[in-house]
Amino acid sequence: MTALAFAREGARVIVADIDEPGGHETLALVRAAGGDGLFVRADVRVEADVEAMVAKTVEAYGRLDCAVNNAGVVRFAPIVEETAESFDFHVDTNLRGVFYCMKHEIRQMLKNGGGAIVNQSSITGSLTGNPGESAYAATKGGVDGLTKTVALEVAQQNISVNAIAACGIDAPGDVFHQWMEKENITPEQAGKLFPIGRMGKADELTAAVLFLCSDRARFIVGHLLVIDGGWIAR
Repeated sequence: MTALAFAREGARVIVADIDEPGGHETLALVRAAGGDGLFVRADVRVEADVEAMVAKTVEAYGRLDCAVNNAGVVRFAPIVEETAESFDFHVDTNLRGVFYCMKHEIRQMLKNGGGAIVNQSSITGSLTGNPGESAYAATKGGVDGLTKTVALEVAQQNISVNAIAACGIDAPGDVFHQWMEKENITPEQAGKLFPIGRMGKADELTAAVLFLCSDRARFIVGHLLVIDGGWIAR
């Protein structure tokens, strides 16, 4: 949904994913929407893949202006049942992946003379916890700290780095939907959990991502933008 939002705004989009069929499907949607783009297979857990992803972007389009780092995984388990393998799986994807991405994205953006990065975090992390998501919460809290620190490092180089903490967006496959499936909760029932009385729409999330990547958001530095229909405020 984020790739499509950028395509509709006229951006040239690199779709990077470990899921090749899904990545090509997304690219087809981008092109159907009138956008231009490429698919690059990349596993964010592998630094060489991330470095190649940025290199292919520059090779194709000459520069990298915006990056949205949103690869993420969750496996539900109470702490007493959490395994080292599962914990490392979360760290490698959710946290190490963001580290690799920002490292190589920023190296290119410094050559550009600027850019914008948005990391997909979660309200489950530095803002709140959720039973059964200890590994996930630990990594998302790490993303928040990484975002703030790196934002300060590059603030004077015309590079903005921020993160989004979303909850309850009606987008199949995301963490909240996985939780709904685990708890056998319908979208209608889930909507009643939010003070706004409904789940969030995809374009309510993508509008925030587009804004944080725009020149209008350049004075926003190291911010964690909560998009949750009032969940935290409640």
